[in-house]
Amino acid sequence: MTLPLLLVLLQAAHAPVGSVPSWTLHFNGDIRWQQITPAGALLVSSDGGLAGVDVERGQIVWQKPELGGLPVDSVRMVEGSLLMEAAKPGLSIILDPVTGTVLFDSRLLSLTRVVTRRVLPQTGTLLVHGQRASGPPVVALYDLKTGTQRWVSESLFQQTEPKRGGLGGLMQGLVRMASAATTLEVLQAGPDVIVVNTLTSLRGLDAHSGATRWSATLPTARAGNPARHVRLFPSIDKPDRIYVGFDDRLMAYRLADGQPLWAKPAMIQGWVHDIVQHPAGIIILPESPPANEATGNVRIVNGVVQTGLNVARYDDGTTIAEKPLRMRGTVTSALITGGSAVLAVDAESRTFVNVLDVATATVRLQKDVKIKGQLDYAELTPAGLLYISRSDPATNGEVNVIDLARGEQKFKDAIEGGKAAGEGLLHVVEGSTLYVFAGRDHHLYAVNRQDGTYRALGAELKFQGGEDPTTIELRQAGIVLISPQNIAIVGRDGQIKQQAYHPAPQLPGLLRALYRINSVRAGLYGAAASAYGDAFAQVSRNATDTTAKRITGQLAAAYSQGGTQLQGYSSQAAALASKRFKASLATPGSVFVLTKSPDGNGNVLLQLDKDTTQPRSRVDLGKQREPVYAVDDIAGMLFLQTTSGTLAGYKL
Repeated sequence: MTLPLLLVLLQAAHAPVGSVPSWTLHFNGDIRWQQITPAGALLVSSDGGLAGVDVERGQIVWQKPELGGLPVDSVRMVEGSLLMEAAKPGLSIILDPVTGTVLFDSRLLSLTRVVTRRVLPQTGTLLVHGQRASGPPVVALYDLKTGTQRWVSESLFQQTEPKRGGLGGLMQGLVRMASAATTLEVLQAGPDVIVVNTLTSLRGLDAHSGATRWSATLPTARAGNPARHVRLFPSIDKPDRIYVGFDDRLMAYRLADGQPLWAKPAMIQGWVHDIVQHPAGIIILPESPPANEATGNVRIVNGVVQTGLNVARYDDGTTIAEKPLRMRGTVTSALITGGSAVLAVDAESRTFVNVLDVATATVRLQKDVKIKGQLDYAELTPAGLLYISRSDPATNGEVNVIDLARGEQKFKDAIEGGKAAGEGLLHVVEGSTLYVFAGRDHHLYAVNRQDGTYRALGAELKFQGGEDPTTIELRQAGIVLISPQNIAIVGRDGQIKQQAYHPAPQLPGLLRALYRINSVRAGLYGAAASAYGDAFAQVSRNATDTTAKRITGQLAAAYSQGGTQLQGYSSQAAALASKRFKASLATPGSVFVLTKSPDGNGNVLLQLDKDTTQPRSRVDLGKQREPVYAVDDIAGMLFLQTTSGTLAGYKL
């Protein structure tokens, strides 16, 4: 964020010493805003249009005059993709931000509302579903590289079951109308089939023509009543099928003809929230539905609809447990570790945990163990279940170990976080040690991952300006703790090696801009995971190691092996996205801090080295309160408006 601010100040014609622009561009009209996209292109909005900039070469690649003057919140990333959508009343355009190719223009299909946007990178396509002022809703498929319309269909929402009379017929019509206005569940199932669920039916569409290959009716509890809650899941190890969760049921369907592969659905208590495809069976995770929409025998305790989890066999869908295992509410996650899975259960903001033996569908703890806060990290160790929780409004988070034999926490005086902002628990793993910084008492702790014991390292660590650390990292120089204006390096013995504080200027607009930098990386990770399709996202969610580092490593490995899932995008977008994603995996060696100029005249952006806390570079931002800028920490560039229509790019 600080970088952008600096650029803005540069715009005020106070070019800092040594800050020579790498390039300068001129636009038609005043520049309103700038935005770095996950694909790596810089979008620049001016009164004269929307433009895409190649930040490495400093060239305007494309311009769209019809999109001039759009507010920044009118241009956003299409979820799970590298594409961007620009929207204003009566117009929705989806484009490749690297090449400027328009893939979809709502005017060409006379759509008044776009309901579904889904990128299917495995086949290089974009599926769009929308409504017209009159006539049937439309579903269309577009080529990701060229924007060519591959097919368009008006028949997806046509009635397939026999038409009824009277009240039944009226209900059929109402369901069709609601279905046309509801976002579609879409799953790319191999190169030839796109599975789509509407409120009326499950359909397998020919990916090349859009024709319906097969149609199936989900066997709900009451025939003729559409499922309220549907989820489509790819099969990881069995390519002949998909799994469909609907209300309290899970069914496997054959991709070739849509026939059910099981005699009847596997059933749980509650709605199917997610599935985890473990080698020993399919763990079906339930969630608590609204009390008035629950099916079967409904149990409500303290206002929470109770649920039941089970494990289904791959071959026939029969469940391993005769009756679903009772859960106190929504099972939010199942963290796999060997033949077991650590279950986290949310019951009206209270969290319970247990350990599931997947092969027998039994839990190791006789009673779910209530923990403080919300589960953030868990692993099975020789000492028991080691976990870290986040504070919630009711309780403080903590670091503790659950003794699996006794079913209770090992430590009464566990490491504890506070409920106030900044009093949380930051953690990082190195070998057999889990390092935890507790914001409540400002101490760094070392937890032995084998026996669960812990000890405080060094004295209390205080940051100036009333701040608390928000980030913890492991580096060769030590353990780095960072807040917006502070940075400290702590040795593995707890001794403070370096510490620096740079007071923040009293300019809220500048500070807000600094924090936007985080969204660049977040968007990039989301796009990368999606680019490898639903199957890869499922694999990453089911990673056996619970640390974010392990999951990131899996993403990196998949991204570097062939890159076949990015072939659907333009070659320029795919190459740039792949390059940037790999670069983003490296933990940045610096952090940016916005602070007051030493001479008190204006503000500066400092790039601080994480290994020394010393400034690497400095950009003078001048005195401007609301600079027009953007920053790209992956490319190491700052983009600043220097005059009303001029943009300068600075290498940081």
